Amino acid sequence: MIFSGESNLSLAKTLARETGLKLGKILIEKFSDGEIYVRVQEDVKGKKVFVLQSLSYPSGENLMELLIMVDALKEMAPQKITAILPFYAYRRQEKKLKQGESITARLVAKLLETAGVDAAILVDIHSDKILDFFTVPAKNIEATDLFVDYFRKLKLKNAMVVAPDKGAFEDAKRFAKKLNLDAIFITKERRTHDKVESMTLSGSVKGKNIIIIDDEIDTAGTISKAAELLKSRGAKNIYVGCTHAVFSGPAMARLKRASIKKIVTTDTISIPRKKRLNKLSVISAASKLAEFVANEVKHNQHFR
Repeated sequence: MIFSGESNLSLAKTLARETGLKLGKILIEKFSDGEIYVRVQEDVKGKKVFVLQSLSYPSGENLMELLIMVDALKEMAPQKITAILPFYAYRRQEKKLKQGESITARLVAKLLETAGVDAAILVDIHSDKILDFFTVPAKNIEATDLFVDYFRKLKLKNAMVVAPDKGAFEDAKRFAKKLNLDAIFITKERRTHDKVESMTLSGSVKGKNIIIIDDEIDTAGTISKAAELLKSRGAKNIYVGCTHAVFSGPAMARLKRASIKKIVTTDTISIPRKKRLNKLSVISAASKLAEFVANEVKHNQHFR
């Protein structure tokens, strides 16, 4: 049985259809002071339960909602609770850079386990280190194959894959190999957490159709500057594939202005209508999630 929080009900419904599992009834309300009330309205005793919640904005609220849901389910003695986390909150801080900081990615994992999660499924996490923060089985699903299929159908000529930074280059090379394309990367200097100062390219893009692959677009500062740089170096059309459409702050204004022909993303985060640009296409990640859910239901597979 699948239960869903309020952050991404549409994805949960699609996943339920893909797997043939029932979408469980659950009451979620808020008190006048903003506190969350949850009541599970199904008998889950002895059953395998999946709880889907995207920990996107407002991340603190969505995380708390998930913790209460899991705790409520745990009280009803299910066989197993697997958290499906299409988007993982507080992902950036997977290590301590300065004295006095919290490793928030680890904290979220601890909170989930304390609430009662027995296993976790994540999608294109910011760093593989996050999996190590879980003591229960945890699996990262790569959604990039969805983009491989999309771009293969476009049959772009004279194309090249570009990683938005050196850290993403290995992923970009694997992606490019599946399309029989070359890959290069952008070197960037960042002055603050979400502000890029300067960028340089590791190769020529003149006359090329460019595919930029990244795990997420947040404020779109990196992606808009990358598009500007690529265009200035003679790139033809620029396409972007990103798993998580965070689209915070000035992102929409930047993406509207950016010299990007098409942005392809997934539904790991529910995208409101006002943020669905004409140049935006959304592919559901439900098919990738369904593979793991079906295996867990049938074979009780272990993630690691």
